[in-house]
Amino acid sequence: MVKTIKHIILVLYGLTCVYPFLWMIGTSLKTSQDALANPQSPLPKGAPEWSTFAEVWNKLNFYRFFVNSVVVSIIVIIGVVLIYTMMAYSFAKFRFRGKKFVYYTFIALLLVPGVTTLIPLYINMTNLGLQNTYVGMILPMINGAAPFAIFLFTSYFRTISHELYECAVLDGCGNFKIYWRVYLPLALPAIGTIAILNFIGSWNNILWPMIIVDKQEMFTLPMGLMYLDSSSFKKWNELMAGALITVIPILIAFPFMQKMYVKGMTVGSVKM
Repeated sequence: MVKTIKHIILVLYGLTCVYPFLWMIGTSLKTSQDALANPQSPLPKGAPEWSTFAEVWNKLNFYRFFVNSVVVSIIVIIGVVLIYTMMAYSFAKFRFRGKKFVYYTFIALLLVPGVTTLIPLYINMTNLGLQNTYVGMILPMINGAAPFAIFLFTSYFRTISHELYECAVLDGCGNFKIYWRVYLPLALPAIGTIAILNFIGSWNNILWPMIIVDKQEMFTLPMGLMYLDSSSFKKWNELMAGALITVIPILIAFPFMQKMYVKGMTVGSVKM
């Protein structure tokens, strides 16, 4: 009896979570008149209006916003993985003066709210002439990922047997070759975890792009949604179609990387 009640509660909770998403899909398939006349209904009256997606994609420049988001997210992921796996490899396997101080300084940055760094970041980026550029958007995102990425990668590399390192040294491999051929492939679960976290974070990031970008051709998808929402007369079907375009890549990416994500979180953070 208790188990049945728990299942009923979980099903009801799941429905309350799914309903807003279903409402978003249904509203995106309505006409603008239907969306205003029947806002409570998640289903369109009559045939679905698929042309709304084409209008949002082409006329409202969402194609350009999508490209900007893809470029920013991919470069952020590549930069975070390459830079911080190399740093974590050095923290995990090498001995050098000041190693603990540098490592724990990065870890301490986990406690610093990102919003407190916005003003100095903006000043630095504008002084470097990086306003309204991909570099101006991407560098702070890569920098902001440092504390957790270094923590997880370092923890994960410490779980890998040091005998592998010694065997590779005896075979004549240099440090970079050991990192690239041995440790990086073994760290795929941790890489998957960091990649999906930073993909979601950079894809949905609106605060920093909104600060550093003021040209419409450099807008990312969240900024495009903000642009639609700021119009004097909101077309809810277009707004929901834009929101669905923004959400779909995350829904596609996460299931493929879910197992890797869970394994990286559970294995990489257990043994220090």
